[in-house]
Amino acid sequence: MRKNGLSGALKLFVVVGLVAMATAACGTDEAGDSNTAMTGKYPVIELQAGGGVCQIAGGDKLINCKHQFDQGQVEPGEPINWTVFVKNTGERDLKIKAVELQDYQTGEGVEETEPAIVFDTPTEFKDAMNAKKDFYVARSGEGTDEKPEELAIRVVFTRPSDDKERSAKLVILTDASNSPKVEVLLSTAKGFPKIIVSPPFINFGQVGMGEVREEKINILNTGANDLVLKGFTLTGSHFYTLIVEGAEFPVANVPAEGISFEEPPVVVAGNVTYFKVRFEPQNAEPSIATLKIFSNDPEQEKGVEVKISGNESVPCIAVNPEKVNFGGKKFGELASVPVTIKACGEAQLELYNIYIKDGSSTDFAVDTTPLGAIPSLEAPVVVKVGGEVKVDVTFIPDAVNPIGEDGSMIMDTGVLVIDNNSFQKSKEVEIMGAGVDVVCPTAIIKVAEGEEVIPQTLLHLYGDESYAANGTIQKWEWSVEQPNGSQSVFVPSAQFPNPTFEANVAGVYKFYLTVYDQTNTPSCFPAEYEVVVIPDEAIHIELLWHTPEDPDETDTGPEAGSDLDLHFLHPWAAGPDLDGDGNPDGWFDIPFDAFWFNAHPNWGSYDPAINDDPGLDRDDTDGAGPENINLDIPENVTYRVGIHYWNDHGYGASYATVRVYIYAQLVFEVQDTMLIDSDMWEVCTVEWPSGKVQVMTDAYGNPKITPDYHNPYFFQ
Repeated sequence: MRKNGLSGALKLFVVVGLVAMATAACGTDEAGDSNTAMTGKYPVIELQAGGGVCQIAGGDKLINCKHQFDQGQVEPGEPINWTVFVKNTGERDLKIKAVELQDYQTGEGVEETEPAIVFDTPTEFKDAMNAKKDFYVARSGEGTDEKPEELAIRVVFTRPSDDKERSAKLVILTDASNSPKVEVLLSTAKGFPKIIVSPPFINFGQVGMGEVREEKINILNTGANDLVLKGFTLTGSHFYTLIVEGAEFPVANVPAEGISFEEPPVVVAGNVTYFKVRFEPQNAEPSIATLKIFSNDPEQEKGVEVKISGNESVPCIAVNPEKVNFGGKKFGELASVPVTIKACGEAQLELYNIYIKDGSSTDFAVDTTPLGAIPSLEAPVVVKVGGEVKVDVTFIPDAVNPIGEDGSMIMDTGVLVIDNNSFQKSKEVEIMGAGVDVVCPTAIIKVAEGEEVIPQTLLHLYGDESYAANGTIQKWEWSVEQPNGSQSVFVPSAQFPNPTFEANVAGVYKFYLTVYDQTNTPSCFPAEYEVVVIPDEAIHIELLWHTPEDPDETDTGPEAGSDLDLHFLHPWAAGPDLDGDGNPDGWFDIPFDAFWFNAHPNWGSYDPAINDDPGLDRDDTDGAGPENINLDIPENVTYRVGIHYWNDHGYGASYATVRVYIYAQLVFEVQDTMLIDSDMWEVCTVEWPSGKVQVMTDAYGNPKITPDYHNPYFFQ
């Protein structure tokens, strides 16, 4: 039997994009509320920064103020910047008497010429302190050039080469009535995990009687150490069930104190896993539930909450653009970008407030004039179902932005906040821009499929919304950082304004776009867009290979490259014993070997609605791969994974890499195993339901490879 072309259909699914949940919290109490302004004609100090800074005690006193730097985020010698803003929520100006760094400590035996932790303040504050003059922070809403509404204190930790822990106290002395002396404990850690859960809410919409629907909750670790998922609570409607690595937890069976995992799932740094929520309503009543996930993320000790809703007419908010990128704008000149707010749900959308978030660059502002009214809780701006309104985000850079140590421009950043009545009570839109001497074109990237997809998704990249202030865009230059082993290219080329790109390998793809105007002036900095490719099946197996003698592994066509094949074997597979171990090999068995000729066998239920069969979703016949096999509902058996070198097409030896993902978590990888034409490599076994993957070796501990493997029922 001769192999010719692709086997099976390529399945495409679109999944919800990761939502970047960077929450800039005021000093918060246990409920997470902002510091409450103290009444009376006194100054009241408040600290704001990315992440919680202080807890609030009686009388608005700031206690347990702290911040920890994660050394694992940067290389030795590189800095981590953290800025804390001193605010005044009282009834008169706040006098700041001093800002000091005290009690700097290093690990035992450390010798350093300069401390690893330092701080900096604005020139105006330094000048006042040096001249022994008073420096005041105006109460909120009454700031001037002489008396600003905040004092920004920038703390810089430069990672030393020894990785020993450092600590210090940032001391702020004021005449505040609540906390005249605030001490912020600064410390370091070798690396800690950071949990991001997406989406923060799930709306199942309308689900009828007898229908069942499932949705994924993606759990991403963006920190520098393993993320351990300790347990969860699930409260609310009994129509919901949480599914964790195949185990099911109906709401009715989850105690109020929650469930702790006996074997907690672990997400390594930079990786992702997921839970599933099943909704099976028994009546038409609205169904609400709350899931809270607990982990070892030190910044999320109280858990991360996910709201769940079904059979409820709820408002929905959609914003375009999802991120506002001004690019480079001439300093001192006004730039404006319209932002469209659309009611995308089944109920009208109410807008209560639209503003620039505290801590954003003061060069950004929002103009709500196009709304025709100022939104408030008492008089919200109402957007009818399917309707939309607009506001303008403005940018007046006050200077040319500086260049960082890496040679790239340091951007002004901010956040537009839209308070509303949807699940996303405070919809946040990232803003960025930079002041420049000469106006340059602005590169804009949009991806139709969003920020999170499954393997084999064809991404549609759009750069045609890039613009030049004084002309037109004449040239586009795309580039990409893609996972190891991925050989995808831009089609039709990296110079096309709207190319496509196959995201075939699991991992993170970071796209860059530089554009040129009619004078051949490039954009001041490239646009960036990150896409995470996550398998959505219980078992996902990936084969990639490299053939050194193939001069172009990205070209396509008959015999344009080497042809390796991925095989996934059911234990019922039979056939001849070609490896001589006394047992049937099973390879090329029909129907119990899933491979290019038997890409979608029926191993489980005959009901096509039940996704319990494996599928080879991509067969690469001309070099590099990947080839993928997926199985969503495995049986309680042990499967085998094999690689066959079908035909080298004259290109010689190839080096194969195999990866196995269990519930989106990479659990097994073997790299660069050399194979020659007609080799049969038995790679590993996959046990279910444990998910354990065991490597296969010969009697000498080497890869189990049978040379010159030709099944009698197939020929090349």
